[in-house]
Amino acid sequence: MKIRVLVTTVATAAAMMAVPATAQAAPHHGGDSIRYASAKACKVKKATVLCGNWRLVTHHGKILQLRDAQLEALDGKRRPVGFAAAPVAISGNGQKIAYFRKDGRIAVRTLGGGVTLLPADTLPKNVVQYNVWFRLSDDGASLAVTDRRTMIFDTKKGRRLGLLPAKREFMGFSGDGKEVLTSGPDEVFRVYDRSARLLRQGRPADDVNGWGPNALHADARTVATLVSGDKIVVSDVETAQVEGDNPIKLPKGGTVEMLDWTGPDQVTLHVSQNLPKVPNRMTVLQHDTKTGVTTVRDRYDILKDTFTYAACGG
Repeated sequence: MKIRVLVTTVATAAAMMAVPATAQAAPHHGGDSIRYASAKACKVKKATVLCGNWRLVTHHGKILQLRDAQLEALDGKRRPVGFAAAPVAISGNGQKIAYFRKDGRIAVRTLGGGVTLLPADTLPKNVVQYNVWFRLSDDGASLAVTDRRTMIFDTKKGRRLGLLPAKREFMGFSGDGKEVLTSGPDEVFRVYDRSARLLRQGRPADDVNGWGPNALHADARTVATLVSGDKIVVSDVETAQVEGDNPIKLPKGGTVEMLDWTGPDQVTLHVSQNLPKVPNRMTVLQHDTKTGVTTVRDRYDILKDTFTYAACGG
């Protein structure tokens, strides 16, 4: 089981404790940042269960214990389910992490800083937490919280900015985090601002699958799509005109967990592999949509005792 991309934080000593880990490559945003979050697996009476805390693995080789975060997801009667971890999300820059606190409040923690709490009534008290997921923008300024519908929050003050219409599937934030891309049963792309005001819409280009992986450019009109696992197609949301079509070679047996715009002409892909000797390996690729050149930005193996994990995006 794997969770979509996230970021994390180093907070007060009371909330986290750092311990040495294997040395790792420098992060892409400067300074230390979270590479991924891991929930530990333990054997209990021949069964594999969640145990301990959410652990945050940084680019500088630290493992941070996120002690105030809820580990197991709760059912509608607020009982731990045992088979699923509570959702977490890490921003693309690795500086913020969103999670359920142990008291049930949704929190956004900043690396080396404080915590912002969302309103206590953000979700119903009887919400089934394993049906909830979080997604942070690359800069961590915006948070999407999805239950039956998707709400957009400002992470600085915890204020709700917008509520997306029903039956609109949140696909991701734009490259600058100011807009969101959605799809739906009508197979139409719709772009909204953070207040849920519709900006533009259109049917995908012929080769483009509306369910992705798709990523919205900072211009809020250009979409990059991984098609058939072997090419990146760049198209216009409204006109469906294809503006670029380049082949891309993924690691053998790789699954694209995330696709994000990280530059004017650059998309970044997080690709996971399940290998015989390394069951969880992540390769981060950068692809130039103009030249078609693809380079490896990062590659790492998830902790061997991991039950589930979430990587940073961007």
